[in-house]
Amino acid sequence: MTQPTASDQLNDTASKAIQAVLESECISVFFQPVVSVRSKSILGFEAFSRSVSGEGARLDARDLFGQKWDAGTRLSLCRLCRRKALEAFRPIFQKHPQMLLLLNTDGGGLAAAQKNGHLEAVSQALNIPGKRIVIELERPYLSAPEVARFVAFYRERGFGLSVDLCGGMGVPAEELFALKPDFIKFDRPLYTDVEGQEYKRDMVQSMNRLAERLGSTLIAKNVETENEALLLLDWGINHQQGYFYTKDKDSAERDPIRAFQQKVEDINRRYRENAQAGVAAKRKRYADFHAVLKKVAYKMADCREMDFSAACERLVAAEESLVCAYVLSDDGIQITPRAFKRSLAADSPLLGADRGRGTDHGIREDVLHLKSGFDKYVLPVKISPFVKLLVSAISARFYNAEGSPFILCVEFLSE
Repeated sequence: MTQPTASDQLNDTASKAIQAVLESECISVFFQPVVSVRSKSILGFEAFSRSVSGEGARLDARDLFGQKWDAGTRLSLCRLCRRKALEAFRPIFQKHPQMLLLLNTDGGGLAAAQKNGHLEAVSQALNIPGKRIVIELERPYLSAPEVARFVAFYRERGFGLSVDLCGGMGVPAEELFALKPDFIKFDRPLYTDVEGQEYKRDMVQSMNRLAERLGSTLIAKNVETENEALLLLDWGINHQQGYFYTKDKDSAERDPIRAFQQKVEDINRRYRENAQAGVAAKRKRYADFHAVLKKVAYKMADCREMDFSAACERLVAAEESLVCAYVLSDDGIQITPRAFKRSLAADSPLLGADRGRGTDHGIREDVLHLKSGFDKYVLPVKISPFVKLLVSAISARFYNAEGSPFILCVEFLSE
């Protein structure tokens, strides 16, 4: 007879433990607030489950849901945890009927369901309307047919939908467009350790634009510190969730809702103070940029067209904040090479031997606006493909010494 391996014994122990949980229904539920920092409000709570016994914590969420249980076991466990979560949420809902409950659903167990309706029956029995319940699904099961049927069933009955992208960096765009969830959650890998990985900001902001296209709300989850909360706000992520927003141990506030509210209000105030200081600094920076632009344009107005190139070289060398300068014809044809500071490496293959001279910029955004009557135009801040630095670009019309119209294009170091 083959002796059981250590792995077999471990699996057998885990199976017995999960069966004991299902029989005893010893599930403890705790809630984590989902907040809107901008409106200083709490949208609702996500419910988390763990198993407890007389000796204390027994199985945490990873033990409960991270195992390779069969579909029937997963479904039974999921239904048990959802019922316990709704029972624990009911007193909160009775005091705060505007709150949402984000309820995790194990997509891996739905294949064992003979029909949908269990969650609806529990919510009706507890007098919690479906419109206050948001079903939350994780990435691995989004394309399963039983998940699609489950979602359609509950969306028809007014339940909300949240998709948790878990810890991945990629975005399942096709599934998101098919499901059109009310909420999309992303995790810590996209907003921590950002130094030297500035692309994370671009990824989060791109995800935010995708959410807006879908009519969804993007939520950053597992926020743990004030600095993380402020960073996310700076990136435009107003909806957040995590231990940071739970009640502090030394808080004297007895109402947990009010304790959460105080934390949100504190972050709102801190961000407003930081943002106001940032706006003041940005305003001064752009005032300085416009002063330099005016000065450069004034000097270019004294030049003949044949002297433009040399003038651009001199002015870029003289003005500390300037990265690059060049001149276009009134129709947007580049008539001077791009003049860069000598300290900057600008040998990009995009420029060619003449550093852009002769390029037609006639359909570029700034040229089109200047041709329509604008005196000057500020382009969005971007990384220059030539010097690999963050630059602010401003274009302005001017008339030279010969009375002909031209467009001056200058780029400033933005940081």
